[in-house]
Amino acid sequence: MIAAVRRLWRLPQVIALLFGGLFTVIVLFPFWREPARRTAIRVWSRMLLAGCGLRLSECTAPGARPLHALPPGRLVVANHLSWLDIFAIDALCPASFVAKSEIARWPLVGTLVARAGTLFIERGRRHAVHRLIEHIERSLQAGGRVAVFPEGTTGAGHALLPFHANLIQAAVDAQAPVVPVGLRYLDARGGAAQAADFSGDVTFVASMWRVLGAGGIVCEVHALPEIAPLETAAPADRNKQRHRIAESARASISSRLGLPFDDTMPETLDRARRGARTSRQNPPERQRP
Repeated sequence: MIAAVRRLWRLPQVIALLFGGLFTVIVLFPFWREPARRTAIRVWSRMLLAGCGLRLSECTAPGARPLHALPPGRLVVANHLSWLDIFAIDALCPASFVAKSEIARWPLVGTLVARAGTLFIERGRRHAVHRLIEHIERSLQAGGRVAVFPEGTTGAGHALLPFHANLIQAAVDAQAPVVPVGLRYLDARGGAAQAADFSGDVTFVASMWRVLGAGGIVCEVHALPEIAPLETAAPADRNKQRHRIAESARASISSRLGLPFDDTMPETLDRARRGARTSRQNPPERQRP
């Protein structure tokens, strides 16, 4: 009954925010400068989290800058738990996110995040990944902020999946600092908030329904000391650097959140990679005219 009352109260607010956000990014953004867009994204993201019943808590580690004071030209690297992660980071430090292409097809939210500057990646398409890396590098060199989830998929929050270093190559090439960020969702008792779990086969609609009915969720955003790439011209050294940075960021987040490593590949990501390999090995035959 309590969950039903929460949904009855929160759902109209969230729907209003989604449509208001769509109006803003489609109608107003073309006429606004970048600082005004970032301010709108930050305020709207805070309103969305509050509308979903979440409380945002920024936790800055010793030697790190708070995300709300993060300088331009940084690559944010975070663990991935939920669709809420994007809005939790945007509420403190608006950035261009790299997300899987499936998100673009989500109702309302897909259009919203796409118009807000999200960069979509198609898994398994090597040329598309290379173009995306070049795009991120140019954005970082121009002073933009970009955020990536190197696990490649959402986890259950009990351990850190392997960090893939491909997109970190953009920071190495642009000589841009990498900022690790640890995310976690806690319930009213201080344990892991099960309602925020978006791993496995949970759909976006089902996840949102659970979040709207939950109470007392706190989203902690832990900003950690940045990792600066070393200057080098050799391609082999740059390749080693991206793996070093990925492992260093993973270790930093693991230590901060007290999470062990899980080096098994998630089944969903494994299926996607097998499918991509199969499509490359067996390309469709061209039809003769």
